[in-house]
Amino acid sequence: MKCRLAVPMFAIMLAIVAGVVSPDQFKTVAAPKAEDDFQLVKVADGIYAAIAKSGGLASGNAGFVVGDDGVLIFDTFFTPAAIEELIGEIQSLTKLPIKYAVNSHYHLDHTGGNQVLAARGVPIVAHDNVMLWQTTKNKRFLLAPEELQKRRADAAKQLSETPEDQKEKRAQLERQIRRFDAMQTIKLTNPTATFASGTLHLYLGKREVVLFTLPGHTGGDVFAYVPDANVVFTGDLGWSKTLPNLVDATVNDWIPTLDKILGLYPRARFVPGHGNVAEAADIKDFRDYLDDLRNRVKQGIAGGLTIDQAKQQLKLPEKYKSFAFQNFATPNVEDMYKELTGTKQTK
Repeated sequence: MKCRLAVPMFAIMLAIVAGVVSPDQFKTVAAPKAEDDFQLVKVADGIYAAIAKSGGLASGNAGFVVGDDGVLIFDTFFTPAAIEELIGEIQSLTKLPIKYAVNSHYHLDHTGGNQVLAARGVPIVAHDNVMLWQTTKNKRFLLAPEELQKRRADAAKQLSETPEDQKEKRAQLERQIRRFDAMQTIKLTNPTATFASGTLHLYLGKREVVLFTLPGHTGGDVFAYVPDANVVFTGDLGWSKTLPNLVDATVNDWIPTLDKILGLYPRARFVPGHGNVAEAADIKDFRDYLDDLRNRVKQGIAGGLTIDQAKQQLKLPEKYKSFAFQNFATPNVEDMYKELTGTKQTK
């Protein structure tokens, strides 16, 4: 498959409280640390998942593959600070250079660290559509610099007014401040090589990583398979015990994509875009959630429910109430309703 060289989100947004801050208060928050932002999990020999921690600077999962002559990073987190932390973790494990990076799709929680790898001269591979959307659609997930500064100041003022013994509240405010600081450094950065369909084979010496593109989450999704270890990096095509965002999704394409992945790799280990390292059964549970959502909304439409009635009446089944990101339950109904009625639009 030919790669086309490039020409030289969806993150969880925070609700913040109000106030004003003095410059001295900027010294109250500790520097970011990898253990605050992600958990490194060994999936197989030389293959690691970086599982994002709630409220940290990573937001979406990433991971990496170590071969004989280099390293491939899969996804670049939400912020430059987080990907710098991941690079530090890689360098503690191997002296091999970073040879490739991959963007699974354009959403900012998986591409916000691109600038760091681009500055190092690392090729970043993605779907063609990421080139179209990375620096355009992602703007909706970034606040204006002045708004970020205001919210940072508001949180810092609250921190200065919070007694030392209220440790949980102080920790939450410190996380918010770290996040705002990190968001101010993001420069939307395109991939450097893209492909539109089929497969792309990358080599780390003898170790092969195969990239595939299938539809579902955004219309520009790539997942990776490491044959010698039977490991799949799904990006946001796969979520483990987590409700998805469907802002760009086409569920009618996504379910067959998951069926194909499960058919191809029934015994693989999966690094999902969100949630913990998974087995096929976990990906099947996620596939079944999408199918259940589609069926519930389809029945609601057939029964004459308006979109507002569907959002109120179509409740999440009990079996999915343990999933993370419960705040996506109602928006999922709305997006599914719009997809089924042909009224869904993406900005």
